[in-house]
Amino acid sequence: MINDCCLILIIILFPPLGVFLMKGCGADIWINLCLTILGYLPGHLHAFYVLIRERERSQHVADHYSTPNQPVTYGTTTSGSAPPSYPQNTSGYAPPQPPPKTS
Repeated sequence: MINDCCLILIIILFPPLGVFLMKGCGADIWINLCLTILGYLPGHLHAFYVLIRERERSQHVADHYSTPNQPVTYGTTTSGSAPPSYPQNTSGYAPPQPPPKTS
């Protein structure tokens, strides 16, 4: 992805190019192209709006995939007990094992 400083410079020089680099060839580029033809300022406003919206969207995605508050543990913990999602078998019953394969 292109650096924000370079993107801001591109938006200042030619707003539709900045929108194209952020969003590709979609509805936003056509809206920005029409706004830039109607007036240079509306094209800039829309391009900076798209930039802010993209940054918020990428921040939201980064927050969604960040590490949770509690560490994920697999297997036994340091206290020897099983994780809460896998309760220990205290009944003494063990499920039957499949017979060994013979060839």
